[in-house]
Amino acid sequence: MDEETDILSVNIIPEFSDFLNALKIKNAGLGAQLFKAVYDHLFVASTDLRKEYDRYYCVEYPSLGEYLECAHDVSLEESELEKTYILKFKQDHGLMNQAYDDNILETVVDAIRKLEDENEN
Repeated sequence: MDEETDILSVNIIPEFSDFLNALKIKNAGLGAQLFKAVYDHLFVASTDLRKEYDRYYCVEYPSLGEYLECAHDVSLEESELEKTYILKFKQDHGLMNQAYDDNILETVVDAIRKLEDENEN
């Protein structure tokens, strides 16, 4: 996989308001404005590799896992392959780039996992 991209496997794509609530950010504040760009980056501008596979590549590759490995150089655990969405996104946003000490990607992923757990119950 390209160094400038990352993969996020999720079962839900939350509404923006739910995303903010999970991060404990007020809807009308500066944080909401900043995190709108993060939300759009993850959930709007990303490519859903599962959808791409189902639509175009399922005849070429015998499984989603093989498609990800061959076409995107990505190896995911079985539990991640079973998720509803497999989102590929660029890490060009300064807040999400893991090269920076103050990146928020881990915090955002933790919040999304919390939302997933809440939706399962």
